[in-house]
Amino acid sequence: MSTAQGNIFLTTENLAFALPLILVCGTYAFFKFVPLQYGIPALGGLALLIKMQSQIQSQRDEKIQKMDDKAIDDLANELEGEPKSDNDNKKKLTAKKRAQVEQRLAAERKQYNKQNNKKGKGGADDDDGDDYLETFAKGGKGGKKK
Repeated sequence: MSTAQGNIFLTTENLAFALPLILVCGTYAFFKFVPLQYGIPALGGLALLIKMQSQIQSQRDEKIQKMDDKAIDDLANELEGEPKSDNDNKKKLTAKKRAQVEQRLAAERKQYNKQNNKKGKGGADDDDGDDYLETFAKGGKGGKKK
């Protein structure tokens, strides 16, 4: 929270000045409410875990610094290669599904076209109204007017 938001009490500068007091009060409260036989081993275990984590991180950093360019490129390719293979599998599956859907749709179109062709030969067409329109435009069904 900065002063731009209007809070003049909660700033990083005030936190830096208050941190020693917060640390002293927190330590007092910890040892006041947690018995020493449990508190000291808990703090020791916590300190040990933090030290182990920092050592592991420093070892990883040293390994990365000692690696040559080829090893780094190989590592990067391995990390990038796994998602590509997953994507390839997904693409193959979607291609298979798409092909199946296209085959089904083609079969449905053939069946629909066959049904329409049967209706066109034996049944009434949608173009029946055109014959009457042409007759009207020509001037009648029969020959000439008398």
